[in-house]
Amino acid sequence: MTPMQAPEDVLYEVVAKEMNTPEATVRQAQTLEELNIDSLEMIEIVMTLEDRLGITIDDRQLREVKSLPQLLALIETSPKKAG
Repeated sequence: MTPMQAPEDVLYEVVAKEMNTPEATVRQAQTLEELNIDSLEMIEIVMTLEDRLGITIDDRQLREVKSLPQLLALIETSPKKAG
């Protein structure tokens, strides 16, 4: 992540790359279901987000996420990794 890149931009970029979908399509999607994100893809997305943003996303909270705005809210409240 570049210092100027917002978490929201990183999220949409990572999802677009993982799902091989244009970023504009990802930004317009209302739900994860619309993007056909399955549980394995979600794990890959979250691992990449944690690495890129230096955060730790709570697995229990992640289970409740049904949309990218919900995932973004979770990212913004996730603690930074130690070290």
